[in-house]
Parts: sequence; structure tokens; C-alpha cells
Amino acid sequence: MQAMANRLGIDRAVFYTLLARSWSVGVGLLTIYCISHFLSPTLQGYYYTFNSLIALQIFVELGLNFAIVQFASHEMIHLSWQSDGTIGGSELAKRRLQSLIGFGLTWFGIAALLMMGFLIPIGMVFFDRTAETGITSTEIYLPWTLLVIFTALNLIGSSVVALIEGCGQIAQVAILKLLQSILTGTVVLLSLSQGLGLYALVGNSAVLLAITLVWLAGNYRWFLIDLLKHRSKLPGMSWRHEIWPFHWRIALSWMSGYFIFNLFNPLLFATHGSKLAGQMGISLQIISTLNGTALVWINTKAPIFGQLIAKRQPKQLDALFFRALFISMIALSITLLIIGCVLWYLDTIGSVFVQRLLPLPLLGGLALVCLANHIVFAEASYLRAHKQEPFMALSIASGIVTACLALLLVPIYGAEGAVAAYASTAIVIGLFGGTAVFLRKRRQWWPETINIVP
Repeated sequence: MQAMANRLGIDRAVFYTLLARSWSVGVGLLTIYCISHFLSPTLQGYYYTFNSLIALQIFVELGLNFAIVQFASHEMIHLSWQSDGTIGGSELAKRRLQSLIGFGLTWFGIAALLMMGFLIPIGMVFFDRTAETGITSTEIYLPWTLLVIFTALNLIGSSVVALIEGCGQIAQVAILKLLQSILTGTVVLLSLSQGLGLYALVGNSAVLLAITLVWLAGNYRWFLIDLLKHRSKLPGMSWRHEIWPFHWRIALSWMSGYFIFNLFNPLLFATHGSKLAGQMGISLQIISTLNGTALVWINTKAPIFGQLIAKRQPKQLDALFFRALFISMIALSITLLIIGCVLWYLDTIGSVFVQRLLPLPLLGGLALVCLANHIVFAEASYLRAHKQEPFMALSIASGIVTACLALLLVPIYGAEGAVAAYASTAIVIGLFGGTAVFLRKRRQWWPETINIVP
């Protein structure tokens, strides 16, 4: 059994993360059923449009958590975990780690306030202008306000979790995400089945915050206390000269990602109504969940990528990356094929469930986008582990082109226009352009490994 797990690239971190993702897939399917059963097509549209608008947090989060993981992983080659739950080793590395968490908490504290100050009124104005018959303000405004508040508070906790993950506690963070997935999924299902409607999203965010706080207090309070109280005259990590040159590029890529992944639902909602927005939302959720599950093999290796780069071990880095990419692509392709066959069968027997999704040809287009995105996301993880962001220009170009195509095509062609806009940029700019950047940078940084593709 252990030998089989090793061949499949399933270590402890991957195992727990796969459990979390598998649960998420199962709960996601049940959630989709509950949404289609307990919510009207109109409320389904609101449900997924809430998710798309709440994704505007990208504009305050700006990819800093990813940067925190990378910078922490590079410092941990000089540090180690002690038996009392603290870290020891190089005083300079510990001071730099302390300055990193201080910067993260400050940034996300301000970001949380900005998010509440901007997203609450923005959402209210949007929903007021697109209000549909039979929907009361109580059903919309209060859950939206609560959702924004809890999501903003979750930003602060996420920065601490990112630091701990970067410090090598990958399996422990995977266990946290498993617990979060189980409990939040249960809360969403119970909320929907009890007729709480959009408050299911509020419950999800509130429980997520509670689990994070309990987990941090129970497992890492001494680590955090020791790190925050650490006194040293050594210089900390320079935000201006170290973090910011990497972070602003990541931030632009993250902001571009909103226009690539989250623009379609609000645009369809505004131009074609909540029903079509709901179909698009539920279809994108399925595709996103499958891609996220396959990316487990890549994302759990990100801190290890950073450590191998810091140690200048490119051969080990490439061996780990290409093996993880191969396994994850096989897993994603098989899963997409199985899901496609199931949906085709349900369509042939006239299942009501399939009517809540986009038509099968459009789902096929999204499946191709999913495969292209998977490769690009993996390549980006490899490159960003070097504390650089060579995908910035590509991300900006993808965001601009996707937004322009969506604004042009969606009002006229609806979901067909959305899928066409998404697929064209994901394949032409994302896959082809991203792979070209990946090969060029790999050749530039590690010329001695260019002929090694495990």
C-alpha cells in the first residue's frame, strides 16, 4: 500500500488534502443538489453572484498569502521546529520571519477594514439595481453584509495559516483544511435544507473563521507568542526591497485573475437574469472543484519547491515538479471523463438536475479550459517558488482580453459568449503563452537541467 502511494505521489500532506478535496467534491455535489432543490432558479443566481462579488476580496488580498508561503519557506532552511512548539536556529532568519508575520497581520488588518467599507455598499448598489420580482431586501442585504464581515475577518486568519504552511507544516495545514471542509460543508447543507437560503454562505464563512481560530490557539499559540515577542536588533525582512518587488507583480496577476474567473456571473446576472447566471455559476463550481482537487499534487509541494530553490538543488526540484504535474494531469483527465459520462447519462434520461447546468457542449468547452488552466497553474507555482512573478504580463493580458471579450460577447450571446471568451484566452494566452514563459525562464535559471524532464 505504501509503495503504491509513493508511486502515485501521495505523501501525508497530499493524502489529507485529497481527503479534504474528496469531501469537498462530495459535499459540492450534494450542495448543487440542495441548491437546485431548495433554492428557486432566481435565488440560485443570487447565490453564485454572491460568490463572484465576494471574490472582489482579491483586490485587497492581492496574493500576499502566496508571497508569505514562498518567503517563509526560504527562511526555514535556517530554522527548525523545537519540541515545545516554537522554532529555533538562525537569529537572523527568525527575526526575518517575525517581520514577515508582522507585515502580514498589518496588511490584512487594513485590508479587512477596506473590504467591509467598500464591498458592503458595492453589493447593495448592484443588487438594488438588478433586483428581481419576489426577492425581498431582507433576503439579500443582511446576508450580504454578514458574508462580507466574516470573509474580511477570515483574511486575517489566513495570513497566519499561510506563514505556518511556509514554515513546513504542510500536512498540519492539510488537516486543518480537511476539518474546515467537513464542518463548513455540513453547515452549508444543513442551512440549505432548513430553508435558510443565502444565509448558508454566511454560515460557511463564520464556521471557517471559528475553526481557524480554534486550530491556531490549540496547536500554534506558543509558536505565535514566541515569534511575536521575539526581541532582536538584527534587521527584519525589507518590505520595500524584498517583498514588494515580488508582491506587486503577484498582486497584478491576482487582480487580473478576477476578470478571468469571476466576471462572468455578475455580467450574466445583469444582462440575462439570475437563472442563466446560476447555470454558469454551478458549472464553473464543478470545473473549479475538479481542478482544485488535481492541483493538490502541486500546491502541497510549493513550500518544498522554495526550499529546494534556496538550497540550489534544481535536479531535485524538476524531478519533484514534473512527477507531480504528470500525476495530477492524469487524475484530472480521468475525473473529467467520468463526470462527463455521468452528465451525459443524466441528460439522456431527462434529469432535472442537468437543467440547472449549462448545456453539455458548453461544459465540454469548460473542461478544455480546466485542463489548460491546470498546466498554467502548475507552471506558475514552479516559477513563483523562485520569489519571482514572470507571469505578470501574461496575467494582465489575459485579464484585459477576457474582460473585453466578455463585455462584447456576453450581452449578445449569453453563456455561449462567456465560454468562448474564457476558452480563447485560457488556451491561446494562458496555455501557449504561459508554457513559452515557463520554458524560457527554466532555461534561464537552471540551464544545467534543461534536458532533464522526468
